[in-house]
Amino acid sequence: MTVTKRQELLFIYETKDCNPNGDPLDENKPRTDPETGVATVTDVRIKRTIRDYLHKVKEHEILVRDTVNSEGYLKDGKGRCEDFFGAAGISEKETITSLVSKVEKVILEKCIDVRLFGCTLPVEHGTGTKAKKSSIRLTGPVQFNGFNRSLHRIAPILVQGTAGFASTKQATQKSFREDHIVPYACIAAYGVVNEIAARSTGLTDDDVTLLLEGLWNGTESLISRSKMGHQPLMLMRITYNDGYRVGDLAGRIKLISEKEDIQIRSLNDYSIDVTVLVDSIVAAKGKIESIEVKQDDRLKFRDTGEECLFAKIQRLNEITINPLPNIG
Repeated sequence: MTVTKRQELLFIYETKDCNPNGDPLDENKPRTDPETGVATVTDVRIKRTIRDYLHKVKEHEILVRDTVNSEGYLKDGKGRCEDFFGAAGISEKETITSLVSKVEKVILEKCIDVRLFGCTLPVEHGTGTKAKKSSIRLTGPVQFNGFNRSLHRIAPILVQGTAGFASTKQATQKSFREDHIVPYACIAAYGVVNEIAARSTGLTDDDVTLLLEGLWNGTESLISRSKMGHQPLMLMRITYNDGYRVGDLAGRIKLISEKEDIQIRSLNDYSIDVTVLVDSIVAAKGKIESIEVKQDDRLKFRDTGEECLFAKIQRLNEITINPLPNIG
């Protein structure tokens, strides 16, 4: 069934001794806010985690992934688009308008990431001066903040070590490597599922369930050297009755610790104050259809000074909080 209700997502996770999101234009150093010193993670990184999980684990087709041509080179957008010409039944005499319509229909049917996140895909048919060009543009109903932030300042460090191999044929010893890592970060990401945009991509409730699974399990499964150390801590979905949303869920929580921010190294060093968030939820309870939560029991929340699991917060007693399905 196509999504008909607006939803908000709050995802809290920790990273230890790794690089939450490297900047390829700055030696792959961890992204940070230069003014506040907090770590930042882009929506692109979060969507990559979800896409990889859905493709590699759930075996769903993904539009935005690395594919190669017959010569072994990475395909560009036009080349990736051509992968769907066969399924779309594109003929040599196809008009560009018809081609766009047919390919759009096929990628929406086949590619779950397009139904979730939308796409901008260049389309070209023919060669040389006779080539017909256009593009497919679909607004994704699921969006995350462009920059999702840690709840505290971090201090990246440079780690040097020995590489696995020599750098040249004539070398007599192995080369050295440098890694930029963050000792610890607790990061809060915010997302929205928009029911209006869902109509144009055909996003279903089952697709959103897979999104949530990919967000939690995909983060837990990150295994590359730079990403090993990710652990999901809490995922909450609020579903509304009438298009309302509280907004900026991540901005309504704050980390509390007796330690300096850059000294934080584990869950034992802090708790998360959700008083403002709970205030907002209580004020909107008449517009909320449901709240679902998955939480690592080690994560400590505080509401008006009282420590408890999120689902056990006293002020939310009048709102049913259910566990998220198919996660963990």
